[in-house]
Amino acid sequence: MNDKLPATKGQRAFQYQIWLMVAIVFGVILAGFLLVPSNEEQRQKMISLFGTTNQGALVSPAVDLASLLPEVKVSDVPKWTVLVVGGNACDDRCQAVLRETKNVHMLLGKSTGRVQRVYLPDSRSVDAQSVVSLQTEHPFLQIVPIDTGRLQVLLSDSSAAWDMTDMRYLILTPDNLAILFYTNDHNASGLLDDLKHLLKYSPDR
Repeated sequence: MNDKLPATKGQRAFQYQIWLMVAIVFGVILAGFLLVPSNEEQRQKMISLFGTTNQGALVSPAVDLASLLPEVKVSDVPKWTVLVVGGNACDDRCQAVLRETKNVHMLLGKSTGRVQRVYLPDSRSVDAQSVVSLQTEHPFLQIVPIDTGRLQVLLSDSSAAWDMTDMRYLILTPDNLAILFYTNDHNASGLLDDLKHLLKYSPDR
């Protein structure tokens, strides 16, 4: 004799709810795996599609600047880079930018060691004495004089292109890809917010 009673309408509705919740959970997990970008091109497409909350301006497409940085010290731990460049000499604006980025670096707290600051003055407008003076004032800043025209060429086909007459700073990934840039119109607090966000979501970098 079969004592099993047919499910009531309420029981069937409850079962449907359980299956719906299971489907939603697995759907979210699957979407997460499918949406994770595997390369820089996919990351840029995703940012274009969904937008971005960064404070700086997006470098689109991202630009590989590794060829400009052969003299930058390489640490055992991959680091994000705040790259300062532009202007004809380290004038008052340049000094202000260097101080701003120094303060931002310090405010990163325990994440300070995951970021380095690099200043690329134009080799045609800076002398050895100026470099020594700057290095004394900013002992943890790497100073690498370059021909800034090379950087101008590298950025020429990206959204970060400019004539190098004004100071700017960029954020580079540990792979030396320029992904964000900041002009005189940006506030240093935006740089801090962006670095915190990048470091938070890249714990292995």
